Amino acid sequence: GGIVVAALRSGIRCALLTRPARLVEGHLRLTLHSSLAGLGSLHAVLSKRRGKVVTDTMVDGTDLIRITATIPQAESFGLAPELLKKSSGEVTAPELVFSRWEVLDEDPFWIPTTEEEREDYGEILMNGDLSTGLDNNALKYIRMVRSRKGLMVDSSKIVVAAEKQRTL
Repeated sequence: GGIVVAALRSGIRCALLTRPARLVEGHLRLTLHSSLAGLGSLHAVLSKRRGKVVTDTMVDGTDLIRITATIPQAESFGLAPELLKKSSGEVTAPELVFSRWEVLDEDPFWIPTTEEEREDYGEILMNGDLSTGLDNNALKYIRMVRSRKGLMVDSSKIVVAAEKQRTL
């Protein structure tokens, strides 16, 4: 019994590790109203947070525009205060509703290996760190979860190879 389970476990693990890892992230649909003066700052905030505007329609009898957009759930924290601050109150607080799941098409553990990839993306900056210097959202999300759970994150090491420590 135990030999079969161990062999099955190692076989499934090897099968999962042959393909690149991908994260699945939740997307939220947000609905809000804005005046014409607040549209520029609204689009700036949404594009910074990887949001996409789906529809924008004029509300009858007013100068307001009703905007429907999608945004990744991880990017939605602190969205309402930032929208109000950047638009000087021209944008209403968004109504956030779960929309769908989407595969984040970035490999969090990708490292440039060929000479051409190293020229395009740069060398690895720190030993033991899987960062390539790119803006890798999948790796950023993994590090955020690990730090929130109190697990060790490579980029937060203060002392890498200390022989002795002293207190000040």
